Amino acid sequence: MPIVDRLRRRMTYGTLTPHINFERHVFVSSHHGTNHRSHVGLEVLLSFQTIRLAAKIAATCLSVTVAGGAQAQASPNAPLPRLLNKLFWPEKKPTWSPVSTVDVAGVKLGMSPEQVRAALKAGGFTPRATDPDQSSWSAMVADKLAERGVAVTDRTKVPMFTMASGPQGEHVEVWYAATRQGAQVSSVKYLLPTNRMERAAFLTGVKNKYGQPTTEDRVNSLYCSAGEQSCVTYQNKQLPHLMASVGYSNYEVFLRNGTKFSDDYRAEMASAIEAGAPKRAKATF
Repeated sequence: MPIVDRLRRRMTYGTLTPHINFERHVFVSSHHGTNHRSHVGLEVLLSFQTIRLAAKIAATCLSVTVAGGAQAQASPNAPLPRLLNKLFWPEKKPTWSPVSTVDVAGVKLGMSPEQVRAALKAGGFTPRATDPDQSSWSAMVADKLAERGVAVTDRTKVPMFTMASGPQGEHVEVWYAATRQGAQVSSVKYLLPTNRMERAAFLTGVKNKYGQPTTEDRVNSLYCSAGEQSCVTYQNKQLPHLMASVGYSNYEVFLRNGTKFSDDYRAEMASAIEAGAPKRAKATF
């Protein structure tokens, strides 16, 4: 948005409403029902905020005059408008979060199933007696090699997920990725019924534990890892991230790996398959 338009949108201080007419170079104000006019040699006003505003207006008028009127407004990258933007609207640095080391219900990314069960129990949660399983890393590699004619069999399994319940009606879901090192936590979801806690108390608890979010809106508080390129609630994130959300039936805290983890996982799997595949295999067309 051009700097002049941004000034116009933000120039309201109490009952004093300044307006700029750049064609006539006149400052017009309405205060207690009385109109006052003076030329751009702006009169000294009462409050510090108004004086500061007057300086912004004078600088903007100067930038428009020097750069050539309306053309300067259309060129936000011109030196003077760019300087004004830095002075009055400095770019806010994001508040990154150490997501890879935080926990949800005591569970952190990368934990083993045994560590997860111990952490849940220590936090007062009750895990289900058994976990469903999935093929291990070596078993998945063996299946792909078998498709290429390699005689190898591996039927080993590792846990797929762990479910647990909490004393306040909470529900916890922990999902695992079958990595080369064994099953490791790839995501943790915590759900708390909204009838067990007030909204304000939940949001306060989130900030007390995780700090100031990287970005937030009315229903979501998003915590992103340093270097995240897309820290917005409506897109996939590349790096580990945590989002706390307020829903109609449940409050939710969701910790998970980003797309980079999935991409690296697939690349490592493909490399393992190629390492065990026949070296002389080639297309016969």
